[in-house]
Amino acid sequence: MRWSTGMLWVSIAGLMICQNVRAESTVGTDKIVKEARETIEATKEYTDQQKTAFQRKAQEELAALQQQIAALRGKVADASASTRAELQKSLNELEKKKDGVREQLDGLKQTTDKKWQDVQDGMNSALHELKQSYQKLLSRIP
Repeated sequence: MRWSTGMLWVSIAGLMICQNVRAESTVGTDKIVKEARETIEATKEYTDQQKTAFQRKAQEELAALQQQIAALRGKVADASASTRAELQKSLNELEKKKDGVREQLDGLKQTTDKKWQDVQDGMNSALHELKQSYQKLLSRIP
């Protein structure tokens, strides 16, 4: 009888331990899920901040380039007739590139977080190409 009473107490203790482990497991899982959600939210907020800062910087660069292109227009108008036609053609191409960069910048506002890095890389590349084209045209003006 003692032996069976002892076994009964061991079984009860085992069940109580299992229930505690299960309860702790549920609490641990809830904690992990909560921390994961907080991490995702923090990452999303950081990405939004980076996106906003990049947009602001790109808009400032584009505005500066627009002013420089406007100044080039005056220099092209003052160029000799023989070079004016060629320079005007290059200026028109530069304007098209600028408009393309503007469209990319406008599209950046609609970009999802998943595509953000690709769009950012494309925008950087387009701005770089626009700056190079500007410098090339500037070097050709007498």
